[in-house]
Amino acid sequence: YQRRVHGDVINRNTYFRNNFMDAQYTSPMEEVDQFGNPVPIMEASNVIETDYRMFRYSKFALPWLTLMLLLGIAVLMLTFWQGGFMNLKSIENGIPRDLEPWADDPDGDGGVNRTNRNVRLAASILGILAPILTALVYYTNPRPKLQRGGYFLCALLLFVCFVLALVAFCIDVSATDDAQKCKTEFQTKVRFCESKESWYVAAVASSLALAVVSFISLVMLVLWSKDATYRRKHVVWTDEARDMVEDPHFVEEVELQPVIPGRDTVHKTLIFLGLLVTLVAAILLLFFTIRLHEFRERVTGLEWDPFNNQSRSGWAKENTRLRVAVAAVAIILCFLSFVPYPKRVYAYMIGFFFLLTSITAFVAFGLDVDDLSGAKSLQCPAHLHCKYASYNATVILLFFLGLTMLIYVVYEFILKNKQSTVTIQREIPIAPLEEFVPPYDAHPEYVPVMKQGAAYQAVQGPSLRPMLGIEVIEVEHPATGELNLTVMNVTAGAAACEAGLKVGDVITRWDHIPITCKADFAQALANAAIGSSVVLQVIRKSHNTLNSTSRVEWLRMVIRGVPA
Repeated sequence: YQRRVHGDVINRNTYFRNNFMDAQYTSPMEEVDQFGNPVPIMEASNVIETDYRMFRYSKFALPWLTLMLLLGIAVLMLTFWQGGFMNLKSIENGIPRDLEPWADDPDGDGGVNRTNRNVRLAASILGILAPILTALVYYTNPRPKLQRGGYFLCALLLFVCFVLALVAFCIDVSATDDAQKCKTEFQTKVRFCESKESWYVAAVASSLALAVVSFISLVMLVLWSKDATYRRKHVVWTDEARDMVEDPHFVEEVELQPVIPGRDTVHKTLIFLGLLVTLVAAILLLFFTIRLHEFRERVTGLEWDPFNNQSRSGWAKENTRLRVAVAAVAIILCFLSFVPYPKRVYAYMIGFFFLLTSITAFVAFGLDVDDLSGAKSLQCPAHLHCKYASYNATVILLFFLGLTMLIYVVYEFILKNKQSTVTIQREIPIAPLEEFVPPYDAHPEYVPVMKQGAAYQAVQGPSLRPMLGIEVIEVEHPATGELNLTVMNVTAGAAACEAGLKVGDVITRWDHIPITCKADFAQALANAAIGSSVVLQVIRKSHNTLNSTSRVEWLRMVIRGVPA
């Protein structure tokens, strides 16, 4: 009960409702064919409608929410680390700087060489970044060229991670007994140390594990990202529809290759497992590295700082409380956004709270910058080194947390608001009176026949059949044994010639319908309306003096009719 006219699907019920409902009828009308036989009446029709009450997030939302969640967790952990919490209700004031008596000693970082620490830090950060970037490329599922470029970058990061982790293991394996936690007497300047060898052994083992799993993940990603098996499948779109909407200028050169069932599932599973283990190993290495860094000696008190009497390192308690509130609310909002509840009112409420939290984060950022600037203006005691690195990191992460929340609100709820509506299918009952066909004056092959009681009239037009002006033949692929429909002849001036079809082209799709043989082609042609427009997907081979290549092209063709 649908006909395709000029490339658009026209429902006869909608057409009749819009154009002929003003006519007055005294008795029910029945549609019949040209032989007078009644045509079955459709009782209901699937109508696609837009429901504004539902909210659809963009593809940008999931990775950005994940980034905000990670930033919120990092800010919250740094705040608890530096905040001076006696308990949940009592927070001590502090000065955002660390007083270290042995900061210039190469082995002052918990007895561990600082170069070794920096190599481990770099390896762990790359080991965390590479799996996250790979998951992002897989989720966004870009065009083949961009996809392979993204996977190449991920493979490069994994390779650098493998090299750094292997170097860290080699330089740390012979120095595991150097890790220690020391305390210096103020009067005698004598250091008393206790061994922390077990922590260093754990860091060395994590380095070796990261080197092994990153190399395995690298090999799998390089080998299996070259073909189309490691590619995210869309839930709604079929592969044919995906190919039809892609820009032909970005379509990769394709060859007819056999598809092995289940290979893509195995490849994806193994790569994801390898990247997951890489991520876990990198996080463990980062944890042990930070733990060893915390064994460095820091001092406080009037005897060490007679100018300011710094009793502890940390932030002012007002800053700490505000930062904890911002980070905790941001984490809660991210989890609430992950809830599959697509009501627009709910989404707008979450966006509003994100905006408020972003403003509060910038206020906390300003207070922290002022507190940190005041700490840097204080005089540093003699024989001590004032360090601000961890506090600078807290301020920077807090700023980026507020910025990411603001960008999310602006992009998701303002820039992409028009694309946030959801389309749904409804079954609309249709009365028998509303049956009709597209206008026969524009397309004489459509012959509407109406019947009222025993008297009826028929308006008949000339009988036409579609004509393309090509000859096709079925060719069997030598490698796969599959049939391919190849163009053998093209009539000059015909519809196929004007569309750009050439001898040797392999026709693979008619609109969204796959074409593999003459029967498929004949069925698609028989169902096409005269004057309608179709899109043909063809594989065209180009020959030169060096090699032969194939490419995919899309051709738009208008169906012409000739007398039957």
